[in-house]
Amino acid sequence: MNAPGGFLINLFITQEEAREARENLEQNQLLMASLDAEIARAQAALDQLVSQRSQAQKLLESNSAPSETEARAIREIIISKETSMERLEGEISEARLALESVALRRAQAGEESGLAPDNADTDIDGARTMLKGLLTERDQTHHALEAHRALLSPIRRIPHEVLCEIFIRCLPKNAYVEASVTQCPLLLTQISSNWRSIALSTPALWASITVNLSIKSCLPNPCLIQAWLARSGSCPLSFHIAESIRKDFYDPGMITSASILELYAPHYNRWQHIRLEYQDWRIDTGFATLPCDAPPQSLETLHLARDFWQSSEQAQLSLMLSAPRLCDCTWISNTDLGTFRAPFPQLAKLFLERPLYSDDFMHILNDCANLEACQFLVLASSPSSNVARPLSPFVLRHNLRTLDLTADLFGRLFSQLELPCLRELSARRYDIVPHPAPVWPHKEFMSLLSRSKCTLDALSLSDMDITPNQMSDCLRHTSASLQKLILTNDRRLRHTIVNDDVLRLLTWTRPDPGGTQVNICPRLSVIRLWDCHSSTDGVLADMIESRWKAGDGGPDEMLSIAFLMLDKTFVEDLRRLDVLNEERIGVVIVRREPLVP
Repeated sequence: MNAPGGFLINLFITQEEAREARENLEQNQLLMASLDAEIARAQAALDQLVSQRSQAQKLLESNSAPSETEARAIREIIISKETSMERLEGEISEARLALESVALRRAQAGEESGLAPDNADTDIDGARTMLKGLLTERDQTHHALEAHRALLSPIRRIPHEVLCEIFIRCLPKNAYVEASVTQCPLLLTQISSNWRSIALSTPALWASITVNLSIKSCLPNPCLIQAWLARSGSCPLSFHIAESIRKDFYDPGMITSASILELYAPHYNRWQHIRLEYQDWRIDTGFATLPCDAPPQSLETLHLARDFWQSSEQAQLSLMLSAPRLCDCTWISNTDLGTFRAPFPQLAKLFLERPLYSDDFMHILNDCANLEACQFLVLASSPSSNVARPLSPFVLRHNLRTLDLTADLFGRLFSQLELPCLRELSARRYDIVPHPAPVWPHKEFMSLLSRSKCTLDALSLSDMDITPNQMSDCLRHTSASLQKLILTNDRRLRHTIVNDDVLRLLTWTRPDPGGTQVNICPRLSVIRLWDCHSSTDGVLADMIESRWKAGDGGPDEMLSIAFLMLDKTFVEDLRRLDVLNEERIGVVIVRREPLVP
């Protein structure tokens, strides 16, 4: 007989049994419904975890910042991983103890019976396998934990504009960037797709490049240079072309600076900082491809190095030199810069490696009213003899801050200058041929310092025959401001500038109310003595040590760098200077063999 609901009812059971069967059936139905609901919730939770894992995996493969929802899910994963790490560390400790215990029992059994149990090696192998598995699982969990922690790193939340600025500040400090995969900007394109996209869309990263040309190669190749230029947008351009090709090995199919300059010619008005170096003046520079109607409007720095310039290039050279914003010019050539329309009045820096006569030097300084730094090679003598030209009567007052002067005779030059703003002075003798009279014009130099009333920060003298007494006078006069002292000589001169008296003058002593020692140069931080000193062993170390360690009553600024050249006979000096360098790096010593008398 069929009961309602389609269930078969046994006619031989009682009504009580039938009621119990129906109640059991209802309970089973409720239980099944509850299980189905639990399964549904579990499946939903699993789907959510899979989704979170997929999202986290995508974030791990990018540099994007997670949303708030994703960040919450990542924090939950991190908590789970940290819990797993704690559990694994505990299990690893237990596994190590178990391995040690098994090994100990094996050793004890071997000592007692002379033979290890049959199952001892098996137990040890099993314990090692378990420990190895736990260590592997811990390493994987730690890797995943660190990866998920990195997802919450603040750098992922930095706006693109700020990241662009950070990228720009990662560029090398030198003015012209090398196209290297180990340096920015190319390095930035290898981190992630997001960083690559940002780097490629930041024009300022691609506004500078160095090109090296030889008979064998062009680095980087022209295709990369073109791509570099395309990425630079409308930014001002800086480029350095170094051509080391000689006409004797020139091939018509060879890539030269002319070929590279053609790539830059369409961007002529974006040129800002240019450095062009040529090895052979007979090879075409490519200047003929440049515009000839106006100078580059953005040009600020121009560095040109070539033995001679051809007449066909003079028009374009004059245009470049007349750029309205040009303020930094370096001219390395045997061709007279005065041949072209050099913008002397507007220049702030001018470096010339072409000999000038003293009158020309004075005229250039007079024309360069805004000049702050310059480097000149000046010949005071006439072209045909070693006799100086007549001295001009006037004294030129100029606001130069840095003067790098190479000359054969300095007296007449120092006598004609008044430099109240001078901070750095470098004087170098043009040749080391012995003169019948001293080259160093001490009287004129001291008059220059007194007349100028300048505060000299750096003094560099090369191949000068200044005496130790004269050097002491210079140090006393510049004592209050001097920070850098560089004294170098050609070894063949065998000339002594620094002796015991000079070193003791520079040696710092504690203030003594009753003493007569007066400390000088309290701000001296850099010193270089190169083939110019002769002293008693240990006196040099006394001076360096007195300025090397901080202490009460010490100088205003400690000595930070010392470049020294010493004979091996200075045993005490070398030993003590090495000890100072171990305490604080900064003493650079060149050891040499003593000069043969």
